[in-house]
Amino acid sequence: MAGPTKAQIEARLRELEQENAQLRGALETAAAPSPEPAPAEPVPSPPAPRMRGRAFLGILLIVLGTVIAPLAMVAGFASRQVSDTDTFVATLAPLSADPAVQALIVSEASAAIDQALDTDALVAELLDGVIDADSTPRLAQASELLGPLLADQARVAIRSALTTVVESDAFSTVWEQALRLTHAQLVAVMEADADGAVAIDDSGTVAIQLAPIIAELKPALVDAGFTLADSIPEVTATITVAEVPAIAKARLGYSVLTTVGDVLPWIAIVLLIVGVVVHPRRPRAVIVAGTLLLVVGAIIGGAIAIGGSVAAALIATQVPTAATAAIYGALTGEMAAVMLAWVVLGVIAIAAGLLAGRSAGAAAARRSGADLLERGASRLDARGWRPEGVPAVLRRHGWLLWPWLGAILVLLLVTMRPLSPWDVVLGSLILAAAAALFGVLRGGTPEAAEDPEDVPAV
Repeated sequence: MAGPTKAQIEARLRELEQENAQLRGALETAAAPSPEPAPAEPVPSPPAPRMRGRAFLGILLIVLGTVIAPLAMVAGFASRQVSDTDTFVATLAPLSADPAVQALIVSEASAAIDQALDTDALVAELLDGVIDADSTPRLAQASELLGPLLADQARVAIRSALTTVVESDAFSTVWEQALRLTHAQLVAVMEADADGAVAIDDSGTVAIQLAPIIAELKPALVDAGFTLADSIPEVTATITVAEVPAIAKARLGYSVLTTVGDVLPWIAIVLLIVGVVVHPRRPRAVIVAGTLLLVVGAIIGGAIAIGGSVAAALIATQVPTAATAAIYGALTGEMAAVMLAWVVLGVIAIAAGLLAGRSAGAAAARRSGADLLERGASRLDARGWRPEGVPAVLRRHGWLLWPWLGAILVLLLVTMRPLSPWDVVLGSLILAAAAALFGVLRGGTPEAAEDPEDVPAV
């Protein structure tokens, strides 16, 4: 029997080599460690009930804080106006230089003096005492025509003398003294006492009493050459500046608000802070608080701005529109400035909440800010202006930033009275500079800024 050919042997050899290679590969695969299974995509799990409860409680406290804040503003404003004479005077004293208010005072005071003197009867009495009808009958007949002319001239003289006095620098002192003397009676406004410089009757009519002002003006009128001012009797005229329906409820509300005026603002602040702290995602809570402050501030600020036109329309027949706008602006100027402060605070809170998040943009902004602070710290170090040991303390106790800013805020609120929109802008710049100074003294800490444990997710 013939053996296998050479070609068959070579084919069989190739088959054996392939089998050998397959067996070797199988042995190597078995000896190698089994690869880790690919990680599965994380499935977001619903938040735990405790986290949901904290989030709900945080948002609830923030909403309550922003709802209470307007009441706190009114209560604080009323409390300061009642208890602080300097604040009360500073609010209304600038009205003495307003042309519209000056014209209103001259007009109302002239009418009140004319009515009190009864100018027509006074002139007629003077002519009767000077002219003898029996000896000078023609002159007596002429006095009937001369009397009204002299009375008109007397009225012109009264108005001219009042205008001179009211437009002089001395009137601002008289006005301020009258305000200061009657400040003690401001409480009586809400207690239905109509004897003060400002009164509100049961129908809700708000009026400024002219008697204290005219009493102060009488010596100035005599000095200005109007000697009849000595014979001006007591004047009971008033200037109506507003009408407040349901005055009984307003008085009750005022009484309650002035009682808690020193406490309610702190309650609103504490509610906002606790709401942010309790919320499991603080950046998100800060954004919510900032948004609510922004919205409430814009709405109330807009209502205050529109209220001037409404007030002018309601009492247009009693007080000129320009004078109403000036008085309304003086009474609501500080509240409008507070609303602007809320808007600014809301914008800052929203920006801070966004920057504290984990987005790429927030991380980049934090790195850029840290770099700027570090460069500023390096310049201070180069000049020897950064005390040794202070950076370490500020890095270790970063919470010191808030007492630092709080102390500056209190100082600004004490010195900037009454608060104006320009004060809000200036105060914001000062607080921003104080925060930047704290950051430069501490130095940039980009590592801390990127620590995921320190930056809750938004």
